[in-house]
Amino acid sequence: MAQDRQEDPDRTELLATRAPSAAPSVGETLAPGAQLGRYRIEELLGRGGMGDVYRAEQLEPVRRTVALKLLRAQKLDARRVAYFEVERQLLAQMRHPAIAQIFDAGATPDGHPYFAMEFIAGSPITDYCDAHALPLRERIALFVRVCEGVQHAHQKGVIHRDLKPGNLLVDEVDGRALPKIIDFGIATATSLTEGREAAGTPDYMSPEQAGGDQALVDTRSDVFALGVVLGELLTGQRPNARGETETDGAHTLRLPSQQLSTLSPADAGKVAHARSEPLPRMRRVLRNELDWVVAKAMRFERGERYPSVAALAEDLQRFLDGQPVQAAPRTRRYVWRKFAQRHRTGILAASLVALALVGGLALSVYGLLQARAQRAIAEQRNAQLEKVAAFQQSMLEGIDIESMGAGIAGDLRAQVARQAPDEAPAFDLALAHASTPDLARSVIDRSILANAERAIVRDFGDDPALAADLRESVARVRVALGLPDAAAAGFAQVAGYRARALGEAAPETLKARQEQARALLDASRAKDALAVADAALHNAERLPANDPLRIKLRLDQAGAITGLGDRPRARRMLETLRADAIRLRGERDPATMEVTNNLAILLGRMGEPDAGRKLMEALLPMRAQVLGKDDPDTLEARHNLAIMRVLTGDKDGAVAMQREQVAIQTRRLGAEHPTTLGERGNLANMLTDSGKPEEALPIGSAVVEAATRVLGAEHPQTLRAKLNLSTVYARLHQFDKTLVMQQDVAEARTRLLGPRHPDTLYILVNRAGTLKQAGRPKEALALATQLLPQVREVLGEKHPQTQAALDIRGQSADALGDTALAIASYRELLPLREEAHGMDDNQTIMTAWRLQRLLRKQGDVSAADALRERYVAPLLRAKLDALDGGERTVRDMILEAERKGGPLEQP
Repeated sequence: MAQDRQEDPDRTELLATRAPSAAPSVGETLAPGAQLGRYRIEELLGRGGMGDVYRAEQLEPVRRTVALKLLRAQKLDARRVAYFEVERQLLAQMRHPAIAQIFDAGATPDGHPYFAMEFIAGSPITDYCDAHALPLRERIALFVRVCEGVQHAHQKGVIHRDLKPGNLLVDEVDGRALPKIIDFGIATATSLTEGREAAGTPDYMSPEQAGGDQALVDTRSDVFALGVVLGELLTGQRPNARGETETDGAHTLRLPSQQLSTLSPADAGKVAHARSEPLPRMRRVLRNELDWVVAKAMRFERGERYPSVAALAEDLQRFLDGQPVQAAPRTRRYVWRKFAQRHRTGILAASLVALALVGGLALSVYGLLQARAQRAIAEQRNAQLEKVAAFQQSMLEGIDIESMGAGIAGDLRAQVARQAPDEAPAFDLALAHASTPDLARSVIDRSILANAERAIVRDFGDDPALAADLRESVARVRVALGLPDAAAAGFAQVAGYRARALGEAAPETLKARQEQARALLDASRAKDALAVADAALHNAERLPANDPLRIKLRLDQAGAITGLGDRPRARRMLETLRADAIRLRGERDPATMEVTNNLAILLGRMGEPDAGRKLMEALLPMRAQVLGKDDPDTLEARHNLAIMRVLTGDKDGAVAMQREQVAIQTRRLGAEHPTTLGERGNLANMLTDSGKPEEALPIGSAVVEAATRVLGAEHPQTLRAKLNLSTVYARLHQFDKTLVMQQDVAEARTRLLGPRHPDTLYILVNRAGTLKQAGRPKEALALATQLLPQVREVLGEKHPQTQAALDIRGQSADALGDTALAIASYRELLPLREEAHGMDDNQTIMTAWRLQRLLRKQGDVSAADALRERYVAPLLRAKLDALDGGERTVRDMILEAERKGGPLEQP
C-alpha cells in the first residue's frame, strides 16, 4: 500500500456514538529502523484516525516489502486478544486479485494491534481515472472489478466498513489497470469496540453505520459506500447525501446528474470531456440509468438497496452490455430502447430486407407467390422441427447422470428398507458393486435415445439432411451423458452422409469428424481418434488457417498422441499449435485458451510443473474474464492451477485454492458428484503433501468409498482416489495397507492401459518406494531395476519418477550391501537432480551425501571430499536461523546419521 506523506483528506474516524469516551491517543510515530516483531520500519506512509501506516521490510521467513498498519486507537486486553486472533485467521483467508493480501496480523507487547499487508504502489481509484482520463465505460468496468473483490470478502464473512477511494488503489501490471482493496483492518478493529464506537469515514458511511448500532451493519453498508465511490467516479464529486446519514427523517440525496447540473457549463464540459463523452449524452446516460444505480446503492433504508455487492456489479455489467439495468423502472419503452441500442445494425438490416421483400412481392406473379408460399411453409415446418430437436437435446444434455444414478441407488435402498429391512445390509453390499450411473445411462439410452434413432429412420427417411442433423443431436446428448462409444458411432454416421452429399472437405462434414474424434478420445480409443483426426486435417487444408475447426482437429490429434503415450511428440505438437493459435486468433480466444490448458497439463505430467504453472497462472484470469468465473472451463483452470502450485512447492497456496474449489463444486453439484469427488481427492492429496496426513485420511477414505459406490471399482477416477489414499497410508507408516491398495491400482491399470502406459509406470515406481520404506529392500531393488528401462524410455531421463526409481535402486542396493550398484545409481541421479532443482535443493544434497559416504567407504576419499565440500558443507556451515524448516530437517538427519555411522533414511 502506498500513500503520500500527508494526512488522509478522507480520514477514517472513530465517531462517538452511545457513550462518551476519551479521544484515543495516537502516540509517537515509529522511527525508521525500528523493529516491530518480524518487521523493520522504513518510513511513515500516512496517518488516519485509526492509526499509522508504514512501509516496512519483513525479515522472516521471507524478505519482502509490506505495508504495516499500527492501530494505536485500540488497546487489547487478554480477552480481546483472543477474539482478535479469530479475526486474524478470517482476514488471512481472503485471496482475490482485487484484494491486497493480508500477510500477517498481531499485537504489540503493550496491546496495540497491527496488520501487515501487500504493498501496493498505486493511487486512489478516482485519482487514477482522472490522471489517465479514462472514459466513462472504462471507469465503470474498473469499478466492477473492485465490486468483485468486495463480494469475495463478504463471502468470507468480512465487511470492510471503510470503502473509499483512498482504500481502493489502482496500479498497472503489464499496462493493464489492476485495482486493489486495502485496509481491512477497520473490519477487525470495529469488532473490538463492543458497539461503543463506529469506525469509518463519515462522507462514505452508511446511515446505520453512522447511527452507532454496529449490530445493524452488514454487507449492505459496504454497498452504500460503493455507491458513494461510484458517484464520485462518474462526476468527480461525491453524491450529496445530506440527511441520509441522520435519523431526522430528511432523506435527501443529490444524484450524479444533479451534481453535474450544479456545475457551470464550462466545468461540466470539462468533466464530460475527461470521460470521453459529449456533455448532452453524459447528462442523458446519468439521468436515465446511472442515477438509478447510484440511488439504489445509497438508499437510506438498507432493505431497499442492492441485496449484495454482486447485485450492484451485475447491474453495472448489464449497463456495459447494453442490457436494461435492474434498478431502472421496467417500462416497456425503456426495455425496447435498450434492445434497439444493442441491435441497431440488425434492426436496420431487417428493415431494409422488409422493404425489399415488399417491393419484390408487389412485382411477383401470383403463381410464383404460391410456389414460394408452399416452400416457406415446408421450410418453416423444418425450422420448427429443428427447434424442437434442439430443445429436447438441451433438456437431455442437462441431465446430471451421476446425480440420477445416486438417486436411483437411494430410492432402491429406501424401498428395500421399507419392504425387507432384514435384507437391507446384504442389499447395500451388493449395490456397492453396481454402478447406478451406468444403469441410468443404459435406461436413457435404450428408452429414449434408441427410440429416437428408430423414429428418425422411420419418419425422416425422405429427408436425409434433416435426419443427419437429428442424429447429430442424439450423438451430442450421448456425449453429455457419458456414452462416448455410442456418440462416436452417431457422429461417424452423420459425417458419412455429409461426405456423400457435400464432400469430405465441407465444413459440415469436418465438424462431424471433429466431434467423432473427440468422442473417441473420451472413450479412450486414442488410435481410432488419431486416424479420424489425421484424415479430417488432410481434408481441412482448404479451410482458412485461423478457422477454429482446424485448431480443434489439431488439438484432438495431439490428444490422441498423448493417449498413445508419446508425450514428447504431443508436447511439440501443442507448442506449435499454441504459437499458431496465438498468432492467428489471439491469446484470449477460447480455442487458444483450450490449447494452453492442455499444454500446461501435459508439461506438469512430463515433470516440468514450473513451466505448466506459468501458463496456468496466466490462463485462469483470462478464462474468468472472457468466459465467466463459474464457467466449467474456468473452474477446470482453477483445478489445474491448484495442482500446479503443489507440484512447484506452493503447498499452502494450493490447499487454500483447493478448499475453495471443493466448496464451489459441492455447492454446485453435491458432495458425491464425480467432479466434486475428484476435487475432494485432490484436497486430500495436497494435505498429505503439506505434512497433514491425519487430516487427509478421513477425506481420502470417504472419497474412495463414494467413488467405488458411484463410479465403480475400476473407473479411472476411483483408481486415482485409491492411489491418493495409499499415499496417505504411507505417510502414516501403515505400509501394509499402502501396498495392498497399490497392488490393486497397478493390476487394474495394467489391465486397462497396458504395462508401458505412463500412469501404470507411475504407480509401479511408487510401489517400489513403498517396499523400500517397509523394510523390504530386496523386492524394492528388483522392481526398480525392472522398471528403469521402461521409465527412461516412456517418461524421459528428467522426469521425477525416473529420478525416484534411481533413488530407490540406490538406497535398496546400499541396504543390501551392493556398494557398486548404489554408487552407479547416485552418480547417474545427482546431475539429474541438480539440473532439475539446483545444487542447494534438499534432494540434491541428500543424493550427494549418500554418494560421498559410499565413495569414502570404498576408499575414494578425494572424490568424496570434493562432493562434500560442493554440496553438503554449505548446509552444515550455515547458521540455523538462515535455514528453513526443510533444510534444518535435512541438516539434522545428516548429522545424526554421521554420529551413528549409518545410512541416511529418506524423510
